[in-house]
Parts: sequence; structure tokens; C-alpha cells
Amino acid sequence: MGAVQRLATVVIIGLVALSTVLFLYLADESNRQVAEVKQQDDAAIERGQANFLQYCLPCHGPAGEGYEEGTGRIGFPLGGSNTILNQKGIQPDGTPYPGGFAARTALINKTIHNGRGAMPAWGSENGGELNDDQIDNLTYMIQHVDWNKVYNAAIEQSGGYPTVAPTKGPAAAPTAAPGAPAVAANLEAYDIGWRQKELTIGTGPQIISITNTGASLHDFSIDALNIKQDLQPGQTVQVKIDAPAGTYEYYCSVPGHKQAGMVGTLTVKEGVKPPSQATPVPGGSPAAGSPTAGTQSAGGGAAETTINLEDIKFEPNSFSLPANTPTKVTLKNTGATLHNFSIDALKISQDVQPGQTLEIEINAPAGSYQYYCNVPGHKEAGMVGTLTVQ
Repeated sequence: MGAVQRLATVVIIGLVALSTVLFLYLADESNRQVAEVKQQDDAAIERGQANFLQYCLPCHGPAGEGYEEGTGRIGFPLGGSNTILNQKGIQPDGTPYPGGFAARTALINKTIHNGRGAMPAWGSENGGELNDDQIDNLTYMIQHVDWNKVYNAAIEQSGGYPTVAPTKGPAAAPTAAPGAPAVAANLEAYDIGWRQKELTIGTGPQIISITNTGASLHDFSIDALNIKQDLQPGQTVQVKIDAPAGTYEYYCSVPGHKQAGMVGTLTVKEGVKPPSQATPVPGGSPAAGSPTAGTQSAGGGAAETTINLEDIKFEPNSFSLPANTPTKVTLKNTGATLHNFSIDALKISQDVQPGQTLEIEINAPAGSYQYYCNVPGHKEAGMVGTLTVQ
């Protein structure tokens, strides 16, 4: 009997101990669940950050600042100095997104999938490079990350500030060194596009001089000729091409740049000679595409003006016209995305597609008028100018 009692006592003590352990385990269940969720969230942010640094950094900046004059960044603000407001669903201008945090989260996810403006579609269903899980991680990261950590990771990855400001002023057309083949064509890369979408050179050894005036890395790639030349910001390189007659596609292979329109056509023809070096005009001459304000039209009519619509700004951002005089204004979209020229007071709103040039007529009384691009986000990013009529 004694043995049975001792066994019973041991069993009872064991059951009590097991019950105690089970009770403590269950009591701590909520803490374990919280820790597990945090671990999953941190992993999602880490995966999203890796994709951001690979695909989004050139346009949106190391801290998600988005567009900033002189940096070449053309993306919408995702973080930056307004990180907390953005992540709570407050827009850069201080107004709330309809629906707040949830609406902004849905907008970001949809925009990454489908693209918007100059931003390409990244969803694999649209030919992009990211699957649904990657986009979900990227969206979660944008809405929850500490952008200071993203900034530090970008600096570490790039070995310095990753969006170096471009060189000021137009780049001079490079010339070949003495004894070297003449430059057959010049090409300029900017953020994000090629200034020249069509080049023509001859057969045989030819030199194309390429300058990156943008703020981010680009490259010059022609798959059919096995050419891939990196272009650091501010760098000029000369690429030798020896190709048979034909038509070749050149593009930038940096993720997202080709999808944003950084594509052109190289035509190789028999008998085409490199252009002779231009003789400088005494006192200088206007750069190609510069505004022609103040130029009298044939017959002494009103002055005509050319406005370049770039990503994301007007060049020039101010001009003058005579009062009560029908005057032609040329709108030229040199950017990689749709832009618009609007003057509300004059009931003008004209869309201009990438690469398109068109004319409008302005006849207005004396006064000062604001013109802007009405594509969502462009006016807020600084695409605004002033027309003075006098």
C-alpha cells in the first residue's frame, strides 16, 4: 500500500507541475504571438527594403524623398522629412488621402503593380520584374519602415550619397582626340530618357559619344551587337560600333529605365559619313531645344516661344508675350512621360505626349498668369511657371 501511495503522490505532483507549465505557457501565448508577428513584419520590411534599393532608389531617393531639384529624382515622395505623415496617409501638401492610411496603402500597391506617369509597371502580370509577394513586401516596407535605416543602407550600398547632383549647364558635344576616328553621333542620357531617340551612322568602325547628364547610373545597351556600356553620372564615354547596315534598338538596362521609355533606334547605313566638327558661333549660340522667346516671326509678327516640358519641370519656367495679340507658343515634351500645359485663367489645358511637339495660340490681356502641369503630382513637385503678358 505504501508503494502505491508513493506512486500516486508522484503522479499527482507530476500532474500539478505539468499543469503549472501548461498554465504559464498559455498565459504567455499572447506575448509569443506578438513576438512572432513582429518577426514576420521585420522580415517583410527587410525584403521590401532590398527591392527598394534595387529598383526604386534612383527615382525616389535614399530616404524616399522623391522629387528634388538638381538631383535627377522624379519619383513621388514616399518618406523623407514627411515620413510620419506619409505613413499615416497625409499627402505632401498636408491634405489627407481620402480613406487615410488604408487608402494610401492600396494606392501604393496598385501603383507599383500598374505604373503611373513616368513610373513603369513593376507587376509581373504587366511584364514587370516583381511578383505579388514582392510588391506586398515593398508596400508594407514603405508604410512601416524607419526611413533613416533605409537611408543608411543606401549610403552603405552605394559607398556614398547615391543621388549625386548632375553637372550644371548643358554638356559640350565631345570631339574625337587627334588621330582618332571622328565622332559619328552624340547621345545624351538624362533621368530618365535619351535626348536623342534616333541616331544614324555609317557602316564600318564608328564612334558614338555618350554623356550622362543625369543624377543616376545609366547604361547604353544594344543586345544585337553585344554592347553594354555603363554611364556614371556626369561621365562621357565613346563607344565603338562596327555593324552591318540595319536597324538596332539601344536602351538603358538599369531596372525600370527601359520600361519608362529609355529606348532609341540606331540606323546603320552605307555611305553615311561622320559630321564635320561645327565651328563655334562668335559670342555663343542657343543650345538645341532652347526657348526662342523674342524671335520675330517672318513678316514681323509677334514673337514665338518654345516651352520644353521636361521630367518634372518647364524650361523656361517664365516667359512674356504681348498683350491682346494672337501668339503661337510651341510645346515640346522632352520628358519620358505625359505632361500637360494648363492656364486656368485662360481656359487652356493641353496634353503633350512624350516626344510630341505641338503649337497652341495664346491671346490674353495684360497680366500675370500661372501655367502648370495638371498630371497628378507634377504641379506639387514644382512643374509650375509664370506667363507675363504686357
